[in-house]
Amino acid sequence: MDVYTYEKSFLERLKEAKAVLSWDNAPMPASHVRSEWKSFVELQIEPAGWQAMWKIPRVICEDLKLRYPTIVFGCVDQVIFDELKAVFTVTAVQDQDVHLPERNEVSLIELWPTLQQENSALNVDTTAECIDRLRFFYAHVWMPWDKDYDDDRDWVQMHLQARIQLACDLTKNRLPRPLALHMRTLLMEARYIQQRLEYLELDMSDAEAESDDEAVELNDNATDPPRKQPKTGGSPKSNNLNKSMLPVTDLMCLHLRLAIIRSEFEILENPEMRRAYSELQSNVLKRHLLQRSPGRLNQMEEKSENKQMCHLVTLPCELQTHIALLKLAEQHAKPNAKVQLGNTLQDVLSISQANEDILISPGQHTIKFLEHLNDNGSIKGLIDAQAVIDPKHELSKLPLVCSSDEDSTLLVIDGDYTLSHLVLDCRHVRRGILLRNGTLTLHSCRLLGDGRSSTQEAIVCMPQGRLDLQDCWLESFAIGISMRAETSAKLSNVNIRKCNTGLELLDQSTKLQMLGHNCNFHTCKIGILADGIPLPNSSEKTLALKHFTDLQRYNESNWLGNCTFNNCLRNVRVFNESEQLLAKRTHQSLLLEDLDGENKENIN
Repeated sequence: MDVYTYEKSFLERLKEAKAVLSWDNAPMPASHVRSEWKSFVELQIEPAGWQAMWKIPRVICEDLKLRYPTIVFGCVDQVIFDELKAVFTVTAVQDQDVHLPERNEVSLIELWPTLQQENSALNVDTTAECIDRLRFFYAHVWMPWDKDYDDDRDWVQMHLQARIQLACDLTKNRLPRPLALHMRTLLMEARYIQQRLEYLELDMSDAEAESDDEAVELNDNATDPPRKQPKTGGSPKSNNLNKSMLPVTDLMCLHLRLAIIRSEFEILENPEMRRAYSELQSNVLKRHLLQRSPGRLNQMEEKSENKQMCHLVTLPCELQTHIALLKLAEQHAKPNAKVQLGNTLQDVLSISQANEDILISPGQHTIKFLEHLNDNGSIKGLIDAQAVIDPKHELSKLPLVCSSDEDSTLLVIDGDYTLSHLVLDCRHVRRGILLRNGTLTLHSCRLLGDGRSSTQEAIVCMPQGRLDLQDCWLESFAIGISMRAETSAKLSNVNIRKCNTGLELLDQSTKLQMLGHNCNFHTCKIGILADGIPLPNSSEKTLALKHFTDLQRYNESNWLGNCTFNNCLRNVRVFNESEQLLAKRTHQSLLLEDLDGENKENIN
């Protein structure tokens, strides 16, 4: 089953938006933008009866403890034009373990109308095209803070063309890579915070309403007062999509972070300021290189192939400890390499070039890295390999790399790179490592998740990416390793523990080799998940298997080796290709959409 998709140019997008937001040359304040879209949608969209796919937002997946993305099929019973929402009845789910209320109130931009409809008399072509316009506008043009603009300012004149141009520039890779990735990260975070705020604030209003109901009950001695039902259906205790345990102080922190993002983004929204920002970043890098090593900049510009550079990053400690670390660095640095001392890992990542190694001391190294790592470089911890994967060893005494809590991905790899003797603390990010391309080698590394999120991933391997994991430990993630189409992985002595899904194979073209029969999946809900696999003579949506060798029968040429399962609810689970809700091409497109927003330049 396919859904409607569109490819449009900058001029087409601009023309479509102006057709909706046009007041005959009269200024349009921000407070009237939504009402204009309501009027347009009311004329274009079929009011009921059309079928669509609902891609459940990440924030709801987290509240319901679902995998992300989760996509379900259903029918629109009613369009709520005033709220740009629809009452959506779920009629089919891919995963039988997904339990949703039958009727849900969802945003229109979360729906993807299907090409095939039971009622051919409906004008679904126009409906789908209208939703595409609406989705583009609210995903790329309208910002969460725009509703707070003063009504005496012309929002359309100030922002419409500039933001559509920015969205197209990001899509077409016309901005410098660091700036583009930084702006995408800000946008993704802002929209996620806004979604979270809406649900939390609705929770607080629901809680106040229920408190008022309880007060009435006490005063009137009522035996069974009415309760406000959640918009998604079901009982308020079990199915409320908006339920959250965050205190009011955390709610205020989200507002504060959104205000910080707004101030930074409004500067970068201006093309002249973006150019100035890029030039400033370039000048800072040059000054840093000149201060650290006067000849370094000339080496970069001339691209001379002199001795390899090795960066050493240590935390404040006693002199004798520094001396011991220098002796360890002497053992690990390549012969004849030039060694440069770095202040912080963040600084070193900002100036390191291709083929350069980074050695870091035990202790916590916090980064907010907005670029990619590539070209045969490496990061290595100055500690014994066995200590890293020993769960009894104190984290404070290990080389630990972590990120600030507003980042979406800890490390992005675009090329050949090696990580060894490290602990990657991913508890404050959605994703530990994103491998865009090339070969990533992890040796004696430990990745830690938060153990609560249903959407957090340890390693995501994009098409053409290759993984090589040796003596590694992945723990407490929603998904340990996610392998997309045309990827490959070699695992040797890898332990994946306490994950919802240890390893997912999302296409038959993935190549997996588990060497030495010493890979282990421990206390996972699903050890290995294989999606979209042809199951001859079977009409079942899913198939449960006990051993990896049973899965190999369906792809003997690509899936090799063996592993063990300990205390997993399901060892191997297979989704039948013939029973998929979406066509393979459409499924891959929607699967990549979330990453597309953050890393567009390396997905197509």
